[in-house]
Amino acid sequence: MRKSRRNYIVDLIIFLLALFEVASGFVLWLVLPRGRGYAGGRGGGLVTEATFLWSRDTWLDLHNWVAVALVVIVVLHLILHWRWIVYMTKTIRGRS
Repeated sequence: MRKSRRNYIVDLIIFLLALFEVASGFVLWLVLPRGRGYAGGRGGGLVTEATFLWSRDTWLDLHNWVAVALVVIVVLHLILHWRWIVYMTKTIRGRS
């Protein structure tokens, strides 16, 4: 596999994982916030769990596991670009 194709695939995966992180974060924050609200009082003992495609717990699990995958792919990205990072750091330090 050519280097440019490999970098494109890694960058695309990072983008898609980050996009899912943002979307799931907004779902957890705005659509399925923490807490169940008031469940007491007369006849208020049964509270059904709110869902948006999946339950809040499933969203939270997906959010956490995608975050782990994102960290792994970003570390891979840094490893693949390490020589470039070192070169640019030396170049920038040399100009200062």
